[in-house]
Amino acid sequence: MQNAQLLSHVDTDLVTREQLALVETPAATRSFKPVPHVELVNTLEHVLQLNHITIRKEQFALRRDGSTLFGVLQLAYQDTTDGMAALGIRTANNRTMSIQLCAGLSVFVCDNMVFRGDLIALNRKHTAGLHLRTEINHAILRFQDHFGRLTGEIANLKERPVSDTDAKAVLHDVFVKGILPIRLLPEASHLYFEPFVDEFKPRTAWSLHNAFTAVAKEMPITTRMPAIQELGRYFGMTNGIQD
Repeated sequence: MQNAQLLSHVDTDLVTREQLALVETPAATRSFKPVPHVELVNTLEHVLQLNHITIRKEQFALRRDGSTLFGVLQLAYQDTTDGMAALGIRTANNRTMSIQLCAGLSVFVCDNMVFRGDLIALNRKHTAGLHLRTEINHAILRFQDHFGRLTGEIANLKERPVSDTDAKAVLHDVFVKGILPIRLLPEASHLYFEPFVDEFKPRTAWSLHNAFTAVAKEMPITTRMPAIQELGRYFGMTNGIQD
């Protein structure tokens, strides 16, 4: 799913949203308020739609006892063509896990409890005072604020020209720092300096970033996601390329 990755392999099965609706939910107690998995997903979609955000693709994995849900959503604002982002979901109705949402340009969710994104937008226990709609509203506001900053950084990278000398310096820096394995250096250099797709042709910081993320797809998912996040920090926070 491009920027949203879900791995299901430990006592879980991939399921559809329709199948989630068939899962029985435990009864509530005075201190514990389980939330039906399908209600969580449907409420999340409703709040996203109110904020003009569309679910482009979705994927879910369910523990075989029905207790625990993992999921990823690939998103886009309805009025943009390239504003892709993602949400990760995990929750359990057996008191072992709170309702959690992670967000970012890329997210990775695995049933072995790996839960990775740029931002933890929600982490709410199933207490008696839980108001699901309110909590998700707050989470989406956090997501929008974070996504707005990310898209601003991307716009800046697209407008930032890079000389060949600076590009070579950044290529050297990224691999020497160990952000990506050195074996990917030749391919990253080739993608940037001899581009064969339009998105790599402008000599900008965004094209260089795309060259790195393209070769990172050859890495295992468990190391790819941390590497992509580290690349984001390098380009966005350390300003490794000077204007």
